[in-house]
Amino acid sequence: MNPRAAAHRILGEVRRGALSDRAASRILPAVDPADRGLVLDIAFGCLRLRARLDTWIRACADRPPSRMDRAVRDWLRIGAYQLTELRTPDHAAVGETVGAARSALGRGRAGYVNAVLRALARIRDTDSGAGPNALAGAGPFPDPDVDPVGHLCSWGSHPEWLVRRWLARWALADVRRLVEHQNRPPAVVVRMLTDEDPAPPDGVELEPVPGWPRSFRLKKGLPAIVLSHLRAVIQDPAASAVVDYAGGRLEEPVLDVCAAPGTKALGLAAEYGPPVVALDISHRRLARLGAPARRLELPVSAAVADARRLPVAAAGTVLADVPCTGTGVLRRRADARWRLEQRGLDDLVVLQREIVDACAAAVRPGGLLVYSTCSLEREENEEQVDAFLDRRSDYRREPPPAGARSDCVTSRGDLFMRPWLTGTDGAYAARLRRIA
Repeated sequence: MNPRAAAHRILGEVRRGALSDRAASRILPAVDPADRGLVLDIAFGCLRLRARLDTWIRACADRPPSRMDRAVRDWLRIGAYQLTELRTPDHAAVGETVGAARSALGRGRAGYVNAVLRALARIRDTDSGAGPNALAGAGPFPDPDVDPVGHLCSWGSHPEWLVRRWLARWALADVRRLVEHQNRPPAVVVRMLTDEDPAPPDGVELEPVPGWPRSFRLKKGLPAIVLSHLRAVIQDPAASAVVDYAGGRLEEPVLDVCAAPGTKALGLAAEYGPPVVALDISHRRLARLGAPARRLELPVSAAVADARRLPVAAAGTVLADVPCTGTGVLRRRADARWRLEQRGLDDLVVLQREIVDACAAAVRPGGLLVYSTCSLEREENEEQVDAFLDRRSDYRREPPPAGARSDCVTSRGDLFMRPWLTGTDGAYAARLRRIA
């Protein structure tokens, strides 16, 4: 399949409600392996930078993108991404895109795509709007000093409600850095499950991630080859930090609730030694844990269970990695930022409360409950824990384990990973001990 046509199909499936990674997994097998990287770059880049690309398109077209035929708009985003982000030569970005579009749209609508993209190439060169200059307000984007919200929503390509939430909590400079971080494609990071230096196979290059022992960035090679040769998992340092934050000797039995796809369960078993039971409501996602557990020979078993109704009465340790908005991992989920709504956040807070209450009931006196999210939002993190402690007088916050990085621990002892400072995903965790 033509790589630009494949990217267009991914965008179309996401528009119709599919998750971007699932859409890509269905479509990529029809693409030449040499072109698959380009397909993912274009498709996921168009999703992450949708608002930025639409601002460019709006400056060149006779109507706003919201009033365009959806298929035409997706082709324009594909061309705009190549012209402004990949800096693909004009003849290739425009010619290849229009050629692929003509097969799907016909000559008339493809001619419209051609006209808009050629206009975009002209204003891009005239205004020098792409690249660092646009961060200073060049091109069709608001001046960041005059209209910081408009700039973060258009050039920064984030929903306005989320930008305003973050600005109410953090300094403008920090929010800018966070937005820029979330717009960069993430690296693949390998977490070693032993203290030995990795000996990667031929064709694989790894480099240490500064500040995160046993974490290595994959510079060259395929993740599957790495995992087939090394005692390791694919895991961002933020997720590894949650495993480390569980800390010390874990009382058995150990449960990882909402566990799929299970890399934290593998980390707990490898790091601390006890058997771990991974529970999740999704049989399909949980099934992915079986192969790595067997490969690594780790004592991890799995069972399908609703975290609000746990079939356990006296666990020693429970890690509750609850469903959340995922605002700390938006760079990994290309389409997620456009699915989020305040109403969805409110619904998740209710679900998290139900899960943490069920997990608390499953922990025996003296046991440990570790509550975690990949969210940056207060309601899902410290406010959720505060409300839980108000309900449960038999629980108390416990200090972080020895060795926890001080720059990632709050004044209350909770783990909080701020992506613009750590260069990782965002994450939160709290240690809650049931009083014996």
